[in-house]
Amino acid sequence: MLLQTTWFGSFLLDEGKVVEQRLFPHDPKALAERLAVVEDWKVLGEERELMGLAAEVFVSEPRLERAGGRFTSERAPFLDPAAYGFDRTLLHAAMVELAKRRMRKAIRTEDHLRQAVAAVDDLLEQENGLVERIREWYGLHFPELAKMVDEPEYLELVAKHGRREKLPMDARESVGAELGDAEEAELQGMARLAQSLTAQRADLERYVEKTVRGIAPNVSELAGPMIAARLVTLAGSVEDLARYPSGTVQLLGAERALFRHLKTGSRPPKHGVLFQHPLIHRAPPWQRGALARTFAGRIAMAARADAYTHRHIAPELQASLDRAVAEIRRRKEEKPVRRAPRPSVHARARRRR
Repeated sequence: MLLQTTWFGSFLLDEGKVVEQRLFPHDPKALAERLAVVEDWKVLGEERELMGLAAEVFVSEPRLERAGGRFTSERAPFLDPAAYGFDRTLLHAAMVELAKRRMRKAIRTEDHLRQAVAAVDDLLEQENGLVERIREWYGLHFPELAKMVDEPEYLELVAKHGRREKLPMDARESVGAELGDAEEAELQGMARLAQSLTAQRADLERYVEKTVRGIAPNVSELAGPMIAARLVTLAGSVEDLARYPSGTVQLLGAERALFRHLKTGSRPPKHGVLFQHPLIHRAPPWQRGALARTFAGRIAMAARADAYTHRHIAPELQASLDRAVAEIRRRKEEKPVRRAPRPSVHARARRRR
């Protein structure tokens, strides 16, 4: 007996003739479900049922060989769907439904993470622009306040109290102009909007941190959640990041500078997103290249553990990184003295004249 499965049913054949059949429902969604099962290399219920009806069943698909069928190179005969009440219109509808299922399945956690990271950047940009505008506008009324308090307290004072006479501080010596009722109301509304943006950004950052710790715990622990999220989104996924060599990890986020170097011969970039880490941006400029290279190597190893082995190796990588950083700082403690470039032949000839 030969077991054959088509898009409209499963059939048991003996010498090219159908002896048993299990037709699929005349419904695009039901057909799409069965096509998806076959696509995932799983066995349909109809196929198992037919295999149980014969002592020995031959199959032409490796998928069914794993379910107990004996593989054969014999070509299965053509079965006309119209003879069993199926037409091409139904097949088209089933394929459209299957495509929709694939699209839904293609959306991964990394796609939501990418949108969240972009939203954090958008909110930060809007927040900074709005705070700058509030400081400039309120500075016409009370310019001294900007030097007295930090940004969160500045917004809180403006949103809660308004004009300087209502603030819990002495503002009688201010050189600012008076503030009208309409201007006060607008400034208070803008300050509350800036506070709302700050709170929303904080919520998004918590979501990003929680999400990236779930999909890349080693990278998150080693580089910090926000930098880990940016690395994962720039690479595409944790698996893509794990496949990158350390040199590519080092330059993620510096693609424009890299292309400019390749096109114009300008100095190559030393780091991309990794510059946001305190280990890099707090280091002297002459140490940053070596530190970024060492840091990227450990991140690459952490990403491979997150993608493949799922082992918690961040503490070992952190200890190794600390030793390597200490060695780099010892070797590059002093700023290197760069030799002046040797003059060209034409310059030496002009000097002789």
